Amino acid sequence: MKSKLENRNGVDYLSFTPQGMRFPTTIPVITKGSRDDTNAWTWNGSLEKPTVRPSVRTQYANEKGESVIIHYWLNDGICQCLLDCTDGNANTNLPLIDVG
Repeated sequence: MKSKLENRNGVDYLSFTPQGMRFPTTIPVITKGSRDDTNAWTWNGSLEKPTVRPSVRTQYANEKGESVIIHYWLNDGICQCLLDCTDGNANTNLPLIDVG
């Protein structure tokens, strides 16, 4: 499985890890209705090939301890990295790794 869904206090969270990342990304998701005033991503309901909207942009420390940014669209379980990534993944596609 490429992602995991967990409910915390009535909110669904989707966790997944792009290839090359040391830690998972966890975001709040909704499966129906409007995103208005939710601060959540829409999700297609697939744990094997998740798609979320809008794009995911996060900051993390690389192997050198430097703060870098990764920004991507998650489509069918593939992170399509955008040009504003500062972690070396700009314009690449990263598959999700299996959740442990």
